[in-house]
Amino acid sequence: MFSQFFGNYLLENKKITAEQFSSCMKYIMTNRVKLGLIAENEGLLTGKQATELNQLQMQTDKRFGDLAVEKGYLTESDVSYLLGLQGNPYLIFIQALEENGYLSRTEIEGCLTSFQKDYGYSNTVMAAIRDGNIEQMLPAFVEAEDTRYRDLIGLTLRNIVRFVSSYIRIEKGSFVTSLPAKYAALQHTHGDTDGFLGFSCDNEDILVIADGYAKETFDTVDEDALDSVCEFTNCVNGLYAAELSYRDINIDMLPPEILFDTTISNDNKFFVLPLYIEEKKINLVIYIDNN
Repeated sequence: MFSQFFGNYLLENKKITAEQFSSCMKYIMTNRVKLGLIAENEGLLTGKQATELNQLQMQTDKRFGDLAVEKGYLTESDVSYLLGLQGNPYLIFIQALEENGYLSRTEIEGCLTSFQKDYGYSNTVMAAIRDGNIEQMLPAFVEAEDTRYRDLIGLTLRNIVRFVSSYIRIEKGSFVTSLPAKYAALQHTHGDTDGFLGFSCDNEDILVIADGYAKETFDTVDEDALDSVCEFTNCVNGLYAAELSYRDINIDMLPPEILFDTTISNDNKFFVLPLYIEEKKINLVIYIDNN
């Protein structure tokens, strides 16, 4: 996540080239391995246990390491050890810039200072971006009196990282009453509280969600591709519904909708968050009523 925020800033300010950024991302991908695979290689988990934990992540909003501890497969010490082997994304990106000779440590530190100042990020938000702490960074991007928006957006982003791609960044969102879209996948919910959640795009960038979630490659944005996006939307809403049920709030999910050349509109304002997944731009669209 840090590499996407800071890397984009370096690109926009011509501190590195697109080719250099791509090289850094390849470096990161080869130096950061999924926790389950590391655990298998270290003999701390069997392949069957790792698969079970991956499947559990599809059903609950918890990190891989937390689930492994709950199941008794790993200890807290094991998870800390594995995270150390996995590597710190912030340090890996800095290391990639240095080792490839793109920027010196002094230049990097200067750019980090400018990055924070130019965007007006607090020290808390900067630390959150470095650590990939979605909850801590969201207040800088989601200005909503209703905290449920940040809760649902946070849930969605965490699951994008888990099931689609960890290379994401966001921009400041806003409330609107309508949003034109060439492609959209949307799901409404009804019950104690009504709303909708979905993704829209004006080009084929939405395929990054379809490909990432289905773990296959779609050539064009057709019903099959958007159906994959709908399945992911249904997964997120299912986790959200489960969380609400613990608070005695019940919602039902309607079948997801696939939309082409449409305008998403609502009588009340809904929230649109610009989202970049592997630098492909998609809009995350969310509405929660005041019931």
